[in-house]
Amino acid sequence: MIHSEKIGSTSRVAMPTLTSAQNKQTNILTVAAELFMERGYDAVSLDDILERVGGSKTTLYSYYGGKEGLFTAMVTRECELRLTQLREQDVKDLDPKAGLHAIGGHLLALVSDPVGRAMYRMMVAEAVRFPDLAAVFYQGGPAGVTNILCGTIQHWQKKGLLRSGNPEALALQFTGIILGNFSVKTLLMPSAQYSEKQMKDWLSAGVTLFLEGAQPATGTSKRAPR
Repeated sequence: MIHSEKIGSTSRVAMPTLTSAQNKQTNILTVAAELFMERGYDAVSLDDILERVGGSKTTLYSYYGGKEGLFTAMVTRECELRLTQLREQDVKDLDPKAGLHAIGGHLLALVSDPVGRAMYRMMVAEAVRFPDLAAVFYQGGPAGVTNILCGTIQHWQKKGLLRSGNPEALALQFTGIILGNFSVKTLLMPSAQYSEKQMKDWLSAGVTLFLEGAQPATGTSKRAPR
């Protein structure tokens, strides 16, 4: 497992006060996520979920309309939780170097998170059966991260801290540099291990490489500190 506690966090965001019904649904979705990611879609039944959360199938059907609806609600919720964490990590007031270190650390933490890896594997496995849900996962996951980073890059561009250019392309290039082989290796080799120093060195090198190409030329604007 990748050790990434110090470079990013995937802890869940604090939730507002919920009603009894909302608490029940949160519990159902949490248990559903654990079971679906542990066993896969086909190997989980509504009875398996009820065995852990209690209640009746009538309740589950009233909330989600069945197993497919529950699966869809679970995936949507997991995506929203992770995007909320990234949105709350507002780095626009930081210089690009510090901000990209923060964002990159969060991305590496997501990649190293066993739950995130399990979710990704599951959606790849179920993409043909649930194409619409796979699109939701993509928009709420990889594309959502790109959109958030794109807005941050645009902000830095307006301040003259990054060169002009397509911010979406720059966002994709940055995530590609940072995630690199880590995402593929951790998906295919769950036992892969990296030290905290290896992770930090990779992140630092990636940020430096990106800024070498993305910062304005010397003399045209103020460069962010290195």
